[in-house]
Amino acid sequence: MINFNPFPVLETKNLILRRMEHRDVHDVLEMRKDPRMHEYTDTKPDETPEETQVYIEKMNKGIDENKSIIWAIEHRQSKKVIGSISIWNINLEEGIGELGYGINPEYQGRGFMKEALLEVIDFGFNAMNLRALDAYTEENNLKSNKLLGSCKFTEIDRVDDQGYHSNRIYHMIVYRLKNNN
Repeated sequence: MINFNPFPVLETKNLILRRMEHRDVHDVLEMRKDPRMHEYTDTKPDETPEETQVYIEKMNKGIDENKSIIWAIEHRQSKKVIGSISIWNINLEEGIGELGYGINPEYQGRGFMKEALLEVIDFGFNAMNLRALDAYTEENNLKSNKLLGSCKFTEIDRVDDQGYHSNRIYHMIVYRLKNNN
């Protein structure tokens, strides 16, 4: 059984990975309302602070129930939440978790997501004792594909995913990183 209480705060040179809080609504809304954040996923932009608050509460419920863990990515210098990163779809029998992540487009291309991802990989392997981490990304999401490659993930499969909010078919590449410890 996994227990995310107390919540594990992770720190890197430029980032603090911490639990999302009500005070983060404005920053998270800014990110989630940006259409660029939804280009490669079947998610809909938030339009109101209330929608974002519901999202934060849903993410925190998953943590409280030890089903998943999601961190707000806080930029140390600005004190602004610039993204989120999670381990979810956790299968303890197989020792596998799935990564999810997103970063405000204004902060993309600066290495922040790689910094956060490496810290979360370390947590998944060393604190959660996972044997592997998977990541699904749309084949046309070149930045995400490049990021996973730079973190030594390898492609293990390709799947087509029917959109829930649209009729779009998403061509997903499945990546895996194995724990070699």
